[in-house]
Amino acid sequence: RRYHRADPPTLPPVTAPLLVWTHEERTLVGRGLLRRVDPGTGPDRYHRALQALRDSESELAFASFTFDPDEPGSVVLIPEEVDSGPLPPNPSPPSPVMGRIVSDGAGAWRKALDRALEAVEGGVVQKVVLARQVDAVCEAEPNLGRVVRILRSRQPGCYTFAIDGLVGSSPELLLSLDRGRVSSLSLAGTVAAGEGTLVSAKIDLEHRLAAESVEQGLGQLVTGLSQRKEIVEVAGLRHLATRFAGSATESVTFADLLAALHPTAAVAGTPRLESLELIRAIEDRSRGRYAGPVGWFDVRGTGEFAIALRCGLVEEGRVTLYAGGGIVAGSDPDEEFAETELKLRPMSEALGLD
Repeated sequence: RRYHRADPPTLPPVTAPLLVWTHEERTLVGRGLLRRVDPGTGPDRYHRALQALRDSESELAFASFTFDPDEPGSVVLIPEEVDSGPLPPNPSPPSPVMGRIVSDGAGAWRKALDRALEAVEGGVVQKVVLARQVDAVCEAEPNLGRVVRILRSRQPGCYTFAIDGLVGSSPELLLSLDRGRVSSLSLAGTVAAGEGTLVSAKIDLEHRLAAESVEQGLGQLVTGLSQRKEIVEVAGLRHLATRFAGSATESVTFADLLAALHPTAAVAGTPRLESLELIRAIEDRSRGRYAGPVGWFDVRGTGEFAIALRCGLVEEGRVTLYAGGGIVAGSDPDEEFAETELKLRPMSEALGLD
C-alpha cells in the first residue's frame, strides 16, 4: 500500500469508488476499497473512526461526517492504497454532463427563514445558519472525475473533495493537524467579488460569532493560539475570514479537535445547542453530510478536514445541491437568498445543470 509517491496519480476509472482530496498543497487519490466503516453518532464518532483505521493496518482513510452529530450516515472509507501528487490535466475540454433542476428549494428555505428570524428577534439564538437544498436530475450518470477536475480548475484556493458521492469545493478549512501544528480558517460574511461590501454591523456580528466558536473549540487543546483577520477571495466570492494557528498539546489527535470544534457557529449558530435544536425544528430535510467535516486522516492521528460546503450529493443520476448562510439580527431575506444562489453556482456549472 502506498501513502506517498512521486508520480502524479491518475483518477480511478469511472466505475471505481472515487476518493479524492485536493488543494494547492496536497492531492490524495484513493484506489480500491479495503474497508467501509460506519463510525456511528455522537462526539466519539471521530475516535471510533481513528480506531477503525488502526485496526485495519492501513495508513490513511477518507471520511465524511454528518452535520448533526446525533444523525447517522457518516462514512469512513479505507482504500487499498493512496497516491499523492498533482491531478493530471484533462486531455481535452470535456463536454459537461447536462441535467435540469427539478426543485429549487426556495419555498422551504423561505419558510425556515421566517422562523429563524423570529427566533433571533425573540432572543432564542444570536445566529442560526440555514441550509437550502436543490434537487436535480442528470441525463446520464455524471463522471465525478471530470467534475472534480472542473472544480479544481475553477475554484482555486478551495479544498476539492469526492467521498462516497459527496463532491464539492469548500473554501473553509475546519482543521489541519500536521506534526503538532494546528490550523483552522473561519469564514462568515460573503459578497460577490467587486460587488457589495464586507463592512457592516450585520457581517461583523455574523463573523465574530463564528470566529469565537473556533477559538473556544481549540482553546483547551491548543497552545499559543494566534488569530489573523483577513479577506479571502475564491472563485468570484469574497469572505471575511479569521485564520487560526497554534500547537496541539501532547497526544491530541484530529479526533479530539473535531469533537471540540464541530459544529462551529459558521454552520450551526450561537449558542450551539440551541441553534442545533432550531435547525432540527425548522429545516424540512436532513442536511446529511452537507456542512459536516470532510477530509482525510492517518494512523498517527494527523488529519485535514474542510467543512463540506459548495457541494452536492450525486446518487445514480440524481443530485442534491446545498448552500447556506448565517441569519442574525438585520439579515435581509432577499440578500440571504441571493447569497445562496452564488454559493450554488460552482456545483451547478460543474454538472452542467440548467
